[in-house]
Amino acid sequence: MTDDTLEPGVDLTGRDLRDRRLAGAPLQEATLADADLREVRLGDVDLRGADLTGARLDGVECAGFLSGADLTDATLVDADLRRVDLSDATLTGADLRRADLREGNLSGAVFTEADLSEARLDGVSAREARFADADLTDATATDAGLVYTAFADATLRQATFDDADLLAATLPGADATRASFEGADCAELLVGDADFTHATFADAVLDGVDFSEATVRGTELPPGVER
Repeated sequence: MTDDTLEPGVDLTGRDLRDRRLAGAPLQEATLADADLREVRLGDVDLRGADLTGARLDGVECAGFLSGADLTDATLVDADLRRVDLSDATLTGADLRRADLREGNLSGAVFTEADLSEARLDGVSAREARFADADLTDATATDAGLVYTAFADATLRQATFDDADLLAATLPGADATRASFEGADCAELLVGDADFTHATFADAVLDGVDFSEATVRGTELPPGVER
C-alpha cells in the first residue's frame, strides 16, 4: 500500500501501520479498529469520526483532529497528545496511563471506565466531558477547564486540580482522597457522597457547595465553609 491510498473512509482494520508516514493524512471516517500504530508520529493527522476501537497507540505522537472518533478500548499508554482535538470522542475503557493531554480539547468526550492514572491534563478544555468510573489516580489537571464535567464514581486519589475551573462539575461517589483543589473554582460543585479524606481546597471558591453527605475527614477547607 502506498501513501496516496490514505484517504477518508479507508479500511485499515487490524493493519500494522508502524512504518507508515501518517502525519497530516486525511483519514476522516477511516476504519482502524485493532490497528497497530505504536510509536507512530501522527502529527496533525485528520481522524475525525474514525473508528479506532481496540487500536494500539502506545507512545504515539499526535496533535491532530480526532473529534468524534471512537477509541473504545484503545491503548494510548505514554502517548503524546498535547493539543490534540478529542472533542466528542469516545474513549470508554481506553488505557491512557501516563498520557500527555496538556492543552487538548476534550470537550464532550467520554472517558467512562478509562484509565488515566498519572495522565497530564493541565490546561485542557473538557467542558461536559464524562469521566464516570474512570481512574485518574495521580493525574494532574492544573488550570484545566472542567465546567459541567462529570466524575461520578471516578477514582481521583492524589489527583491535582489546582486552579482548575470546576463550575457545576459532578463528583458523587468519587474517591478524591488526598486530591488537591487548591485555588480551583468549585462553585456549584455537586459532591454528593464523594470521599475527600485529607484532600485540600485551600483558597478554592466553594459557593453553593454542600459537603453534608461527603466524607471530609482531615480535609482542608477555606474558612467559613461548613463540613
